[in-house]
Amino acid sequence: MSAYTTPILTALLLFPFLAALAVVPYGVWQYRKFGSISKRKVVILFSFSFYLLCAYFLVILPLPDPDQVAKLTTIRYNLVPFTALRDFLSGTVWRPWEFGTYLPALKQGVFLQPFFNLMLTLPFGFYLRYIWKVSLKKVILASFALSLFFELTQLTGLYFIYPRSYRLFDVDDLILNTTGGVLGYALEPVFARLLPSIDELNTAAGSERDKAGFWRRLIALLVDLTLFSLAFQAVAYFAPDLSREHYGIYLIGVFLYFVLVPFIWHGGTIGKHLVKIRLVNRKGERLGFLALLWRQFLLFGVTFGVWDFLLPAVLRQMQNEEGKHVEFYLMVLGGCGVFLGLVLINGLLLLFGQRRMFYERLSGSKEIGY
Repeated sequence: MSAYTTPILTALLLFPFLAALAVVPYGVWQYRKFGSISKRKVVILFSFSFYLLCAYFLVILPLPDPDQVAKLTTIRYNLVPFTALRDFLSGTVWRPWEFGTYLPALKQGVFLQPFFNLMLTLPFGFYLRYIWKVSLKKVILASFALSLFFELTQLTGLYFIYPRSYRLFDVDDLILNTTGGVLGYALEPVFARLLPSIDELNTAAGSERDKAGFWRRLIALLVDLTLFSLAFQAVAYFAPDLSREHYGIYLIGVFLYFVLVPFIWHGGTIGKHLVKIRLVNRKGERLGFLALLWRQFLLFGVTFGVWDFLLPAVLRQMQNEEGKHVEFYLMVLGGCGVFLGLVLINGLLLLFGQRRMFYERLSGSKEIGY
């Protein structure tokens, strides 16, 4: 049983990290196409990703000792079709007229192994038809391609990491996996009745195109901060004196990227344009230069400045003072903590429906979708 539970548990542990890596590109694609992200669609698509991860781990895990694999003398492949069927007919205890043989037959390896290979790709065919409305011909080709990928993974010893294959390349697996995909395609109309259609989810997402919600703004911010940091690293490589660690140089970078770029580019940065949001004033018109400058200073100069520059500087100075003026430093640290706590609460309120952050209220700005 561990041959099945270990791969699934491994997938459960790794999936959150892999899903996190996919969140930003998936979010950008969704916002550009539909203007919003349907939470139910996210669950459906991520469940498809989790299924593929589980299927792959079921094929390769548990990983054996390379030294033991090198000593194997078992056959590496079977190219004779329907060997599994002949093994089942010759080895099963099942007798159609004897009901007492049904349950024992279901526990035999000659049944379980072919049944597992059939069920392995059944969800694949279902997902392809449900999410992307793939035709039967394409489901057959895709299921065969997925099965061939699994079998070649086994035949090559996990892409030549192992000295030889440690599992059998079996033409019957290709047949059963492809059949499983077709079976999933055939069963899709039955199970799809329990779920909303993808068209309905896309339509619901499109109705919120003009709203700049928490996750949409967060994805834009993550993209911009990543590009901002990469640009600073590139500049600092050629001119070390222009390091982002210097607060004055950092503010110049903020002015160039987060003030000048959106002022010229209709209220958008690269990240904002990717998810189709932009900065405007309270009336929905173009945001003025001074208001934009004040907004970005409050966000990047003050909020990020406290986190990235003031807190580390106070902690370093407190350590250098070796216990002197500790009350003063604790007071500054406490003030920073209260400020950042209020910013966090403001962000949580944005997550639960509030539309504006404190720096937007003070600068008379807001973000809208388009």
